[in-house]
Amino acid sequence: MNKLFQSILTFTTIAMKKTCPVSMLLLSLIILFSACSEADPQPLRFAFLTDIHVQPGAESSEQLKMLVQEVNASDLDMVMISGDLSNRGSDEELANVKSILDQLSIPYHVLPGNHETNWSESAGRTFVELWGDDKFMFRKGDFLLAGLNTGPFMRMGDGHVKQEDIRWLERELANQNHPDLQLLFFAHYPLAEGLDQWFLITDILNEHGAIAAFCGHGHNLKLNNFDGIPGIMGRSMVLRGENIPGYNIVEVSRDSLKVYEKIIGQPATEPSIAFATKHPKPTLENLPLSSLPDFSVNSTFEHIQPVFRYADTASVFTGPLVIADTLLIYGNSAGWLKAIHIPSGETRWQNQLDGTLYSTPELTPDNTVIAADAAGSVFAINPTDGSVLWQLQTAGPVIAPPLVHEGFVYLGSGKEGMHKINASTGEKIWSFKEINGLIQSRAAIDGNQLIFTAWDTHVYCLNKETGELRWKWNNGRTAELLSPGNVVPVISHGKVFIVAPDRYMTALDLRTGKEVWRTNRHQVRESMGVSHDGQLIFAKLMNDSVIAVHAAPSSFRTKWVADAGFGYDHNPVPIRSDNHTLYMATRNGLVIALNRENGQVQWKHKTSHSAVNFFFEGESEWLWFSTANGEIIALPRH
Repeated sequence: MNKLFQSILTFTTIAMKKTCPVSMLLLSLIILFSACSEADPQPLRFAFLTDIHVQPGAESSEQLKMLVQEVNASDLDMVMISGDLSNRGSDEELANVKSILDQLSIPYHVLPGNHETNWSESAGRTFVELWGDDKFMFRKGDFLLAGLNTGPFMRMGDGHVKQEDIRWLERELANQNHPDLQLLFFAHYPLAEGLDQWFLITDILNEHGAIAAFCGHGHNLKLNNFDGIPGIMGRSMVLRGENIPGYNIVEVSRDSLKVYEKIIGQPATEPSIAFATKHPKPTLENLPLSSLPDFSVNSTFEHIQPVFRYADTASVFTGPLVIADTLLIYGNSAGWLKAIHIPSGETRWQNQLDGTLYSTPELTPDNTVIAADAAGSVFAINPTDGSVLWQLQTAGPVIAPPLVHEGFVYLGSGKEGMHKINASTGEKIWSFKEINGLIQSRAAIDGNQLIFTAWDTHVYCLNKETGELRWKWNNGRTAELLSPGNVVPVISHGKVFIVAPDRYMTALDLRTGKEVWRTNRHQVRESMGVSHDGQLIFAKLMNDSVIAVHAAPSSFRTKWVADAGFGYDHNPVPIRSDNHTLYMATRNGLVIALNRENGQVQWKHKTSHSAVNFFFEGESEWLWFSTANGEIIALPRH
């Protein structure tokens, strides 16, 4: 068309020099052609991939290679991939899938999904090293394409966009001030219930006139209503019950958007989804909308109100460390370890560490703070001024909180193993490296026995003095994602108690590791705790209920089963207890206090719509905890 335009222009110029009568007509054609070209730019056509779940040496790798070959033979402009590239997010899996995607002959842009961010052995660092970032924004013709990482980050839970990434999206879109740009948004999670702060994202996208939001996670091609924005969930590479790979093809122009389901080796004929981009409401009007968060429970328990609330500009995944109800120390997702003066709310000091912080800082008896980062560095820090007293490098990443016991630090470091470190000097006493999975949770000690879990299906018991293995227990399965990897083991009455994603609660003999009892009578997952006197083991179930189990008997016996009315929940936050009350929390910011003796609900308070990370386990007048949206909160206990 550009060549035709140039020919007409040349001919018209010559004709006008000769005062040709048709010159004015041709000039009018030029003006009309130019106007049409401005109003109808070239449509954008791209392959939209999501939930490809590729594993090295598996059939999925060969299927992705077939897909890449087909895309290379097409006339598509680019490839967009919205997460779940792998199964576990391991370094090996990510390197494998990148080696295949790099064979594409057209540009591709990629985001992580929950399978890259939840169980990552590098805490998400490898993804960024391979692809440069976990978010993007770029212009293609008259289209602006933006994408964000929606987590969740190193624990089971709802999707979550980091606070700093929400601010980045606002800032970058504000800088794109061209009125004719059409915005296309990409994420792994749908912008709906299941993504904790979905409404913040849709508010920004609506402000900037987004014409569509693409997502994955559900594995089926489907049109959704994301707060008035057409939401397009892409099909996975392989659908459940089928073995023929496929993907999605998107064609978007100034006026319309069409999505085709493309089976490899077969033509894409009619679009599965089509709508007018300027008037999508008729297409969306019969589709369900997610409801905004409901905080009405707080009016039922009006006497429970925060006595302290601090909001960071980044997200927070560590728990809080509180020293004498005067100093608050925590880490954020931007890599800052911060100390806040509680009475004034002012920052006393802050240290920039390496990468997102997950490991909750801990205090030693000689008033030293032990902290660690995702790069594997362990620090001893003076809480008064933030100065570093010693630093120890491990293979990392450090996700697990440290356990401080009798002058030593016991700390799991990624897949490297469990370490015993002198808390005063930073000297490593021993390392146990006979594991094959990430260590994510705090260890537990009883006498000479150190108990910890890993994402390799095992529970380990070590001699805490020598680091020698005493026993290890396996749940009888090989599926790593069913490991008790993110549960803090409880030791009481000569037994080790765990819960796990396989929905079993298990009691092991502390001395031998043999099963005392094991049951799936109640649908547990990863959240449990113990009463102040060690007589009761508490576990949160996945729907509404909490159970109290007697610790002493050699068989499974419940003291009570209580309906706490919190709905579906899979947040692994450990249960906190004192002499009379236990405290549990959910994926959407609800904290519940229950009577220890009968499970009766004493109060509830909804703090936000993001997950509660950890309760502070130390001494304090108040109940302290952090939430993923960057808040540290203290509530009265009664």
